[in-house]
Amino acid sequence: MSRVIYVLVAAVFLCNCSGPYSNTPVAAKESQPAAEVTVIRIAPSAIPGVVTANGELFAEELANVTTKVPGRVTKMNVDLGSIVKEGDIIAELEKSDYEFRAQQAAALVEQTRARLGIQGQPTDDVTPEKVSVVREADAALKEARFILETTRKLAEDGVVSRIDFEKANVRTQGIEARYSAALSDVMQTRAQLSERRAQHALAKQQLDDATIRAPFDGAITRRQASIGEFLPPNAPVITLVKQNPLRVRLSVPERQALRVRNGHPIEIRLEGAPERFHGRVVRMSPAIEAQSRSLTVEGEIPNPMGVLRPGSFVEGHITVNAGATGISAPSSAIVSFAGIDRVFVVTNGLLEDRLVKTGRRISEGQVEIIEGLKEGDQLVAAATDRMARGQRVKVR
Repeated sequence: MSRVIYVLVAAVFLCNCSGPYSNTPVAAKESQPAAEVTVIRIAPSAIPGVVTANGELFAEELANVTTKVPGRVTKMNVDLGSIVKEGDIIAELEKSDYEFRAQQAAALVEQTRARLGIQGQPTDDVTPEKVSVVREADAALKEARFILETTRKLAEDGVVSRIDFEKANVRTQGIEARYSAALSDVMQTRAQLSERRAQHALAKQQLDDATIRAPFDGAITRRQASIGEFLPPNAPVITLVKQNPLRVRLSVPERQALRVRNGHPIEIRLEGAPERFHGRVVRMSPAIEAQSRSLTVEGEIPNPMGVLRPGSFVEGHITVNAGATGISAPSSAIVSFAGIDRVFVVTNGLLEDRLVKTGRRISEGQVEIIEGLKEGDQLVAAATDRMARGQRVKVR
């Protein structure tokens, strides 16, 4: 008997409780004066279709800048966090040895040009027949041929012996061979000039390589060399990342993958930051990841101020249908309690509560309403947890 009494008392107590989902007796509601409310007539508005995915920011370019030639570090112009432009000097190696090699190579070039007789010419063009050794050999050949022809005529007339004619003939052949050798020597010297030009260019390149420059605009993320340290070839000096633009790599669920296309707008937000950054889809993986059942999508995000940093975790929204429409409501019209969202609409001067299913937050404090409202509903713009179903209201 006592247990029945306890149950009845508890039931009476619960009926007298008030809260956001309790119902005040109708008689009490009707006795209260009508509250004034501001309403919004629900109408479809532009709510672009969006695919949401999480991802990470990556640098557009990342390079470990290394040495091309060995040397001792004499200057170090950057440190962690330094911002550099393409071509800026990062570090310098000791240059004296490379300067001497460049001077030596230049002297060998001039020496070879002198042998070819083109010291004052602006180019390395050579006409072999105009080189002094060839001209000398050509004059000797002309003389020998003249003597040979004269000796041949005299031998025919019996003035000189056959032996003298043969001597003149042999001498002419020897001079012809020396002429050919002179031409070959000029051609070889011209080839040697090309070789020494290349050696000179290589020596100048090595001298220039002793100055280490930034390959692109970016920021230093790591310094790996110090002044006075001797570095061999390919030794790392600094790590450089390109900050603008950045790549965002998102994992789009397989069920949404067919909706994403190159060129679609992307909006990203850093975790814990209110700012939003915009870009576009530029690359898509040709295959779905087998383990995660997701599609890897890469976007390009402008970062002129360097606010975004590679490695940051982001939430991305890809706009796949910019012309889509839907229903939205101001966040002030939604009352949340115990994980349930509801709104109030005015029907015949009385409040009616509706359970709603919300979507993503839109700009200017609007929230997408997926279920619970329809076009033409008169939505209370500023709802409170003191409002109740059946309450009389007056629309301002």
